[in-house]
Amino acid sequence: MANPMPNEKECYERIEREKITIDHEIWDLFYNRIGDDITAINLLCQYYLKDNKKIPMKEAEKILSYTKNIKAVVSKIVSASDKDPHFPDFKEKIPMHPMVGDMFMHYIGNDIHIINMIVGDALDPMGPHPIPPDVAQKIISRTHTVKEFMDRLQEATEQKE
Repeated sequence: MANPMPNEKECYERIEREKITIDHEIWDLFYNRIGDDITAINLLCQYYLKDNKKIPMKEAEKILSYTKNIKAVVSKIVSASDKDPHFPDFKEKIPMHPMVGDMFMHYIGNDIHIINMIVGDALDPMGPHPIPPDVAQKIISRTHTVKEFMDRLQEATEQKE
């Protein structure tokens, strides 16, 4: 997982204290858009890991397209304003609390950046090579930490009725 934010504990305490929430429809968007791409990356890596095979470069390119989608969704939601919403259906539910946006950018942004570095190394034009199984396992580890972060934050920002 990305290194913890230095004030992570305080962030979660503030979420609880100030009752900072994220609407369940926004969470549906996150899990549908980010979660699906994370799942695709995970399944792609697992497919090759089960036979201890290297991930071919064409498949590695797919991973980069998934991470690009994830970065775009996070960036659009975090930077969204009610004046220029990227997701007009959610105009009334954004912008996201800035602290929560920072947490998204830190945790998801850093894990996706690391996946991109791993895959980018394999696709380096100066020495392209398939992704070995031990490195694919590192990618899977990053997909798990993105999901764990999202689950933890969702629980913390759940709208209590």
